[in-house]
Amino acid sequence: MRRAIMLSFAALLATVVTACGSTMSGTSQPAEIDIRKLDTGSYPTEPLNAHDDDYQPDFITMPHIAAMRLSDYVLPAFEIDPSLKYGQLPAEISRGLPPSELGDEGAMKAVAARNKLLFGFRTTGFDQKTSIIAADWPRKTTQRATTISTMVMQFPDAARAATAATEFYDADLGANREQNQPVPLPKYNAAHAHWRPGTPFLRTTLAHGPYVVAFLVSTREPDLTALTALAEKSYDAQLPVLDQLKPLTDEELFQLPWDTDHLLSRALNPNKFERPAVGSQALYNLRGVIQYADDLSIAKQRFSAMNADRFAVSDGTIVVRTPDSAAAKKIVAERLTPAPVARDADAPPNVPDSICIENKRDDFDFDMKRFTCVVAYRQYAGFVTGNQLLDVQQRAAAQYAIFANSR
Repeated sequence: MRRAIMLSFAALLATVVTACGSTMSGTSQPAEIDIRKLDTGSYPTEPLNAHDDDYQPDFITMPHIAAMRLSDYVLPAFEIDPSLKYGQLPAEISRGLPPSELGDEGAMKAVAARNKLLFGFRTTGFDQKTSIIAADWPRKTTQRATTISTMVMQFPDAARAATAATEFYDADLGANREQNQPVPLPKYNAAHAHWRPGTPFLRTTLAHGPYVVAFLVSTREPDLTALTALAEKSYDAQLPVLDQLKPLTDEELFQLPWDTDHLLSRALNPNKFERPAVGSQALYNLRGVIQYADDLSIAKQRFSAMNADRFAVSDGTIVVRTPDSAAAKKIVAERLTPAPVARDADAPPNVPDSICIENKRDDFDFDMKRFTCVVAYRQYAGFVTGNQLLDVQQRAAAQYAIFANSR
């Protein structure tokens, strides 16, 4: 294996002798820094596959990889309505873990298992910062907020998807029959929908090939016309995007490739997590990665400006792959961090092409770290975060070293 621990070159070019006997003198320059001299604290400086031992997912983890693939084709609410720019953490959907936005967990779990749900993905967005409390019939902490929760689930075939869509609806309406009423969606006759009069929520399911596409939508007021329009608008936007993704057969599901270009293995991973998991050890395209931001409009603007074609998320680190080193260095120079910048902070000592900033936070950003550092190396850029400046500087130095040591 080629280990790229770069040392200074002595006398890279001392003299060049021409045919006529004249000489041209030069000055030796280091090719790259000696990464052994960086302050990396206790953080690792080699990728987990440093000894040619790439992680190989087992069959249990393949639905997680499929959910990541699907996430790139599930619209965040922001793409349905640009005013819904605030998000909550998305999640994958499995037979054993249906989202509360779909309905009663026990009933939904039985439907998913009976119809052999393969995998799915859920994302939620709001026009105001709020939370949805899905117990019984949903309610929200900010009453006049507009919200969209999107749930896309793949089943083995169209027949089982159609059965599941009907059974999800029947079980949900049955649990709320005394208070809820069915609602037709004129543009989507095959959709099943219902609402509770006097409340601002509507839930709907629709089979679309082997997929079930479900929405839980809410409007500012208990207005059935507005709820129906929002549900139809959501289907209008989501279904054409989903049509761009080839459904997986049972066999293809368990043959999905994983990190074949070693993007994820280039990310700082102090806890050495390797098992694929949505949100913590994952690979995404642009649409998938922005859904983990608090403000999706800012995230889309900044991630798009990076001109990256692939994103890796690993134990709190983000690594992006750009077309070339100039694009990676531009991310650093223009401070294209996922969160808004409050002010500059000291860069990690002796780390080329790096910056640190203090993030701009508000009272709702409970999980946002105080500092972000960015390092660029060849066509890659890495983002690390921390609440202590020295800690995040050491993380950045370690990330740079891992880039240099990667194949």
